[in-house]
Amino acid sequence: MGINRHAVGVLLGIGTVILGLSQCTSSLQDQATSPWLNHGDSAKYVGMEVCASCHLDKAETFIHTGMGSSFGLAKPHKSAGEFAGHQVLYDSILDFYYRPYWRDSTLFLSEFRLRNGDTVHHRTEAISYIIGSGQHTNSHLIRKGDYVVQAPFTFYTQSGKLDLPPGFEGGHNSRFSRIIDQECMSCHNAMPEMKEGRRAFRTIGNGIDCERCHGPGSLHVDLRRAGEVPVGMDYTIVNPSRLEWDRQIDVCQRCHLQGNNVLKPGKNFQDFRPGMVLADVFEVYLPQYADGSGKFNMANHADRFQSSRCFIATKQSGTREFTCINCHNPHVSVKTLKSAHFNGVCASCHKPADCTETKAKRTTTEDNCVGCHMPVSGTEDIPHVTVHDHRIGVNPSGSGANEHHGEITGLYAVNNNNPEPLTLIRAYLTYYEKFDPLPIYHQRATELLKSHPEPSLFIHLFYQQEQWQKIVQLAEDRDVDYDAFTCYRIGKAYEKTNNLAKAVNWLELAILRSPARFEFGNDLGAVLIRQKKYDQAVDVLQTSLKRFPEYVPALNNLGFASIRLGEFSQADRVLTRARALDPDNINTLENLALLYERSAKKQALKLVLMEILRIDKNHASAKAMLSTLNQVQ
Repeated sequence: MGINRHAVGVLLGIGTVILGLSQCTSSLQDQATSPWLNHGDSAKYVGMEVCASCHLDKAETFIHTGMGSSFGLAKPHKSAGEFAGHQVLYDSILDFYYRPYWRDSTLFLSEFRLRNGDTVHHRTEAISYIIGSGQHTNSHLIRKGDYVVQAPFTFYTQSGKLDLPPGFEGGHNSRFSRIIDQECMSCHNAMPEMKEGRRAFRTIGNGIDCERCHGPGSLHVDLRRAGEVPVGMDYTIVNPSRLEWDRQIDVCQRCHLQGNNVLKPGKNFQDFRPGMVLADVFEVYLPQYADGSGKFNMANHADRFQSSRCFIATKQSGTREFTCINCHNPHVSVKTLKSAHFNGVCASCHKPADCTETKAKRTTTEDNCVGCHMPVSGTEDIPHVTVHDHRIGVNPSGSGANEHHGEITGLYAVNNNNPEPLTLIRAYLTYYEKFDPLPIYHQRATELLKSHPEPSLFIHLFYQQEQWQKIVQLAEDRDVDYDAFTCYRIGKAYEKTNNLAKAVNWLELAILRSPARFEFGNDLGAVLIRQKKYDQAVDVLQTSLKRFPEYVPALNNLGFASIRLGEFSQADRVLTRARALDPDNINTLENLALLYERSAKKQALKLVLMEILRIDKNHASAKAMLSTLNQVQ
C-alpha cells in the first residue's frame, strides 16, 4: 500500500506561521537551552501523510520497516497469523480454548470451555487492532469505548505458533481485562490523543510515523507552505542525524529500552520529543545483578548496545560517534539490507584481516560479523522469539537469554547514571508492584526513605506492606495535596481500619482527580455497601460501569446492592452478565447463590452451589447451603 501523494494538511498563512514561531520561541524559555523550535507547545503533530506529501521517497520505504508496520487495524493484509482451518489455543491451567478466525474482513476470537463434550462457556470478541510488524509477533487489541484491552492470543511468526501473549502464561491469563495505557500505546504506535488520564483514548494512530523520530511537524510544514526556506539548519524539525550522540540514542531508547519506566513529577509519556534529554521526562530501571550481567529482553537493544565493547571504546577514545543509526537506517527495512551493509560498518573500524576466527568458521559464515559478534538468542521476556544480541563483542556460548544472573542487588537507571533519590524510591516501589515483589526492593526503598522522607512514597510502601494504621497516621498528621493514587491508598487504609466515613471522603477525592480510573468507583461503591447506603452505591457503580461496562467486580457489587434493595430482576441481569464475562469468578457465583436463595429458585441455587464447589471444593458456606438444600429436598 502506498502513501497518498496528494495528502495535504491545512494551509496556513504567513501571519499564522510567524505567530506560531513566535509562540514557540517564547515557550522555549521553559525548554532549557534547546534550539529545536518544535519542542514548544505550539508545535502540533500533523501525521505521516502530510510528511509524505514532500518526502514521499522516505515514506514509501518507511512503511515497510518494523516501525512503519508496528500497528494497524485488524485487517487480513496486516495479519501475519495463519488461522486457516481450525487452529485452537488451549490454556490448560484456566481451562479455556481460543480460536481466532476471519469472517469476511473482520478478525474474531472465540473463547470457549468444554465439559463432557458440551460447550459450557462461549464468548466471542471482534479484534480491533493488530500490534507488531509480524517480523516476530502479532498481538491483538480490542477497543472498548474509550479503552483498549489486549486479547489473550498472539501469533509468533518465527515459529509459526499460536500461543498466549507474554505475561498471560502460567495461570496469569487476564483474558479480556488487561488495559493498554498511554505508556504502551505511545511506544508501539504514533502518539495517541488522550481523552483523559493515561488510559482513555480519543484517537489512536495507525503505526509509528515520521514524527516519532523527528518531533511534531506543524511548524516545519507551515514554514515551507509559506514559501520560507531557513538559511542553514532548519530548527523547526529535528533531524536525529544532527543531534549529539547521547540525544540520538535517547530518540531510539525512548522505545528500544525495556524496563520500569518512572515518570518525573508532572510529566507524561507524550512529553518527550526528539532532541530532549529522555531522563528529564522519565527514567528506565532494570535489575542490577551481583555478577554484572543484564536482562536480555526483547526491546533492550539500547541497554545491550551501550554495554558493548565497541560502544564503550568509541566513547572513551572520543575519536568518532557510534550510535544506533550507524547500522540502522530508520527509513529502510532491515530485511532489505544484506550482510555486506553491516559488515561495512564493522570494517570502518576493524580490518577484516585482523579477525582471529578460524578460516573454516569464517568461510562457513561467509565472513558475517553479525553472526559471531551479535548472535541470535531467545529472549527472557517473550517466548518463541529470537533476536540479535546488540551487545557487540566476543560472545561466548550461553550469552543472551541464557546468561546466568547472580543475586539481585537493586535497580539501576539505564538512562541516568545519577538518579534523584525520590525517583529511585518510586522505581523500587513500582518495580515491586508491576514486575517482581522481591524483599530487596522494599529494603532499598526503606533505606532511601530514611534520608528522604516523602509522605506519598511512605504511603505507597505501607500500602504494599498492608500497614494500614501507618497510612492512617500519616494522613492524619499531614495536610498534603496528594495525587489520585495516594488518595486511593489512604481511602483503602481507612476502609481496612473500619473508618468508612473517611474512606468515602478519600475515595471520592481519588475519583475526582482521576475519573478515568473506573476501579476507584467500584471501591467506593463497595464501601457504601458496607455502610448499607445501597441507593448511593448503585449510583456510583453505574457511573463506573458507564466507563467500562465489562468490569466484573463492579457488576458483582451492583448485583449485591440490587439484591439488598429487593431489585431481583436487575440483580439477575447484572450478575448473569458478570458470569458470562468471567464464569470462574467466585464473588459472582456467591452473589447468584444469594439471589436464588432470596428469590426461592432452589434448582438454580443448587446448580450454582455445585459450581462454586467445583472451583473451590473447600468453600465452607457453599457446602453448608448445599447440605441444607439436599436435606430439605
